[in-house]
Amino acid sequence: MQDDGTCPVCGEQVIEGHGHSDAATAADEKAPWHFKLMVVALVLYLGFRLVDVFI
Repeated sequence: MQDDGTCPVCGEQVIEGHGHSDAATAADEKAPWHFKLMVVALVLYLGFRLVDVFI
């Protein structure tokens, strides 16, 4: 870390004990419930399509 509190590689402000300011907030975010629902629906759809190929 440089004397002014910025990262020497990217120049972003570093929060003490947390690394980059963007990294601390990005790690706390979770996928929304509707994204998880769409992933489950896609897996089910592709599973049925795979079964349909062999029947």
